Amino acid sequence: MMRGLLFIVIAIVCASCRTDAQLDPIQTTPIIDAAEINAREDCLYREVARLLEVKGSPLTSLQNAAVTATRFCSEAIRTRFQRASVSPPDAQKLARDDQVKTEHRAFAIGLELRGKGTDTGVMAN
Repeated sequence: MMRGLLFIVIAIVCASCRTDAQLDPIQTTPIIDAAEINAREDCLYREVARLLEVKGSPLTSLQNAAVTATRFCSEAIRTRFQRASVSPPDAQKLARDDQVKTEHRAFAIGLELRGKGTDTGVMAN
C-alpha cells in the first residue's frame, strides 16, 4: 500500500518537472530586447529635439512631435510585434499599447527638452 502511494507521488512530481522544463519559446525569449529599447530611446531624444527646433514648443506642437517621433523611431519594434509568434489580435494589441506608452515617453522627453530651453535650442514658453 505504501509503495503504491509512494509510486503515485513520485510519478506526479516527475510529470510536473517535465512540463516545467519544457517552456514555450515565447516565454523564454522576449519579443523586443534591451538594445532595441535603448536605440528607440536615443532616437526619441534626437527626433523630438529636431522636431521641436523647427516647430517651436507649444503643447499641441509637442504632442505632434511626440506622435511623429514615435512613428519614426518605433518602426522596427512594430515590425517585431507583427512577426512575433502570437495571434494577430494579440500582436496588434501589443503594438498599440507600446505606441501609446512610447508617445507618452516622447511627450515627457519633449517637456524635459523644453525645460532645458537654450541647451537644446528648444524655446521654452
